[in-house]
Amino acid sequence: MASVVKALYPDAKLGIGPAIENGFYYDFDISGQLSPDDLLKIEEKMREIIETDYKFERILVSKDEAVKLLTERGESYKVELLKGIPEEKVSLYTHGD
Repeated sequence: MASVVKALYPDAKLGIGPAIENGFYYDFDISGQLSPDDLLKIEEKMREIIETDYKFERILVSKDEAVKLLTERGESYKVELLKGIPEEKVSLYTHGD
């Protein structure tokens, strides 16, 4: 979902996206407000990505490396979250581009 939102709204900043009892949610900081039509576009693009069968890749990096990468990408909320955890290694996930 995060990659789709970033593709459709390049200036979006990612928050958290934890799993919950009935699925998951994801916090995004975007200018404006998402409409029901926007949500349909996001869902449609997510389905397209699922059908392409991109492989999700887990990358284990040092917290410092993750902070550097996410700072370069302007992901200030992710950097804030990282700075609040004691772990020295963290997982990042990618797929496609």
